[in-house]
Amino acid sequence: MKNLTLLTVIIFLAACGPSKKEELQTLKSEVMAIHDEVMPKMGELRRTRKDLLLQADSLMESNPDRAAMLTTVADEIGNANEGMMQWMRAYEPEFEGTDEEIKQYLEDQKVAIQKVKDEMIESLKKGNDVLSEEN
Repeated sequence: MKNLTLLTVIIFLAACGPSKKEELQTLKSEVMAIHDEVMPKMGELRRTRKDLLLQADSLMESNPDRAAMLTTVADEIGNANEGMMQWMRAYEPEFEGTDEEIKQYLEDQKVAIQKVKDEMIESLKKGNDVLSEEN
């Protein structure tokens, strides 16, 4: 009787918790949600970078220090944009392995795409702030 009760409790607890496949799908969805949140900002990144470079070009003679700063910020935006492109090329949505390997891969990808997101948002804010400053 004692073993039957213990077995019933174990089955009940197993049935209540998410399955490993559900857990992996949730983790995969979290990775893609971060990607999907910032992917629409790619166009804004490119436009802001272009605006910074145009302004830097126009100031090259009259204000070379500001032109250099604008170019530096444009490079940061370019690096953030390239970070997203690299992540997308490397990401394997159908990664295969054991459940533990898949979980580790997705956790690593979540950290990586969060870093890309942070860099994109930070560089875009910096670029917009610099563009709104007076020359």
